[in-house]
This record gives sequence, C-alpha cells and structure tokens, in this order.
Amino acid sequence: MAIKTPKDGLILLPKQEVLGGMKNASAEELKLLIYMFAEPDAAISDAARDLGITVAQAESAFAFWRGAGVFQDAEPTKKKAATDTSSYRNYDSATLSKAIKDNEEFSLVCRVAGDRLQKQLTKNDYSSLYYLFDFVGIPAPVICGVVEMCTSMGKRSLQYIFKKALALYEEGIDTYDKFEIYLAKREAINSNIGKLRKLCGMGDRALTPKETQLFDCWFGDWKFPFETVKLAYEKTIDTTGKLSTTYMNGILRRWHESGFETPEDIAKGEASRNTGVESSFEGDEFITAALKRGFND
Repeated sequence: MAIKTPKDGLILLPKQEVLGGMKNASAEELKLLIYMFAEPDAAISDAARDLGITVAQAESAFAFWRGAGVFQDAEPTKKKAATDTSSYRNYDSATLSKAIKDNEEFSLVCRVAGDRLQKQLTKNDYSSLYYLFDFVGIPAPVICGVVEMCTSMGKRSLQYIFKKALALYEEGIDTYDKFEIYLAKREAINSNIGKLRKLCGMGDRALTPKETQLFDCWFGDWKFPFETVKLAYEKTIDTTGKLSTTYMNGILRRWHESGFETPEDIAKGEASRNTGVESSFEGDEFITAALKRGFND
C-alpha cells in the first residue's frame, strides 16, 4: 500500500471517499483509517497491535475502507518481526478457528505441532503459532521445521519452540532453504560435539550451560574442525594433567585470534616461533600465566 502525504506531520485524507464512508463507520474503522494514513508503511498486524484490537478486527476495518474506495491496493503484506514479545497479543477464538479452517498452511502448522508434541493444542498454543505465522510472518514450512527440530531434541515445550522460531527468524532464517542450511551446519556441530564428548569421557550426561556455550563457540562461531579442538584438549591434558574446558578455551581463543584453523596452521605457527619469527601463537608466557590464574572448571 502506498499512501503519500505532501508534508511531514500532516495527515491528509481523501475527502470524497472518507465522507462517503463516515456515516456507517464504526469507531474501530475510524481509528484504523487515521492510523493507516499516519503510518503508511504499517501492516495490518501493526495497526491491530497499536490500536489494541484483534488482527481480524483490523482486517475487517481495512476491508470497509477499501470498499469505500479509500484503499485501492490489497491488504498490506509487510510483516514485522516481533522477537520482543512484549508486543505479543492473543488472538480470539473466532480468528483462530477461521485461520485453521480457511488457511491450509496454518492448518498444517497446527497438525504438525499437535502430532510432534503429542498433545491436544490449547487456545494459547494456537495463538502462539498464529502469532509466528500471521504477525511475524514466518513461513509455515519453517515453523514446521522448527517444531520437528526441537521435538527431535526432546524439547517438547511450545514456549521453547516459540522462542527458537523467533530467534532463528532474527538471524535471517526466513525461508525453508535457509533453514535447511542452518540444519546442516547444526548437524555438523552436533557431530563434532559428540566426538568431543567421547574424547573427554563425558558419557551420556547432559552438558552444563557453560560447556554448551563453549562447544557451540568452538565449532560454530570459530568454525574449528574437530582435529583442532582435539589438539587443544591434548595440550590441556599435557600441561594441567586434567580436563579444563576453560583452559582449552584460552588456547583456542589464541589460535582463533591468530587466524589459525587447522592443526597444520598451528604447526606452521609453532615452527615460526621456534625459528625466531614473531608469532601470536600461544607461548610459554601464556601457558604460565594461565596456570597462575588457575584455569579450572
């Protein structure tokens, strides 16, 4: 929708069309009329939130003025991400029932969620899913993918799924192709974490939040191959005599900051150091300082 006003700070309305519709306009319809001219780039969901009405009521009000000839375009399709859930609004039962009945994509989201969560969805569950689909604008295949991913991890809380979907959308994962790329990267990270758990003798115990954060950083953010992390583990054991993820992180951080990725890079850095060439490779001074600070978990 493209509504232009000639001067900032003014709201100009098309006189003939507005006067023609005012007699039969409700308070909600008048509010929406003013809002849409004041915020020409807003979506229907934005108006609903800011005016304190449901999306269905906003859509109905927009349709009224479109019928009066005020709005010539179709309903705005722009979606606004709302990872700040302070803007979250519950949808009424009528809106949700209509969406499930009339929208095949949203109906699919609900079926997948119910099947994977193995429960009868509540009104709040439907409302949360519709918020992702309708207000945020996350495509149905992506929502279904997030549901599948989370439940396969044993995360069967819709609240967890809701937050994960919003977080991924904020990262720019707004198509299923991007979601598949994310899954592939996540699978590679999880595979490396599995190897590291075995190497460190962690068994099947759950990782601590600190371990999860560090492992995701090493394999995800810093993109180290498993062989590099294994080398850091071996150096940690050789120096401290025990596993210390904090100490390992100190070594890996130095390698990352030095631009080293593979064991071959590290070997070259060590060779340069041994021949007297200045290098940022972790040296004796770093190890000594680390030990003095007591890099213990």
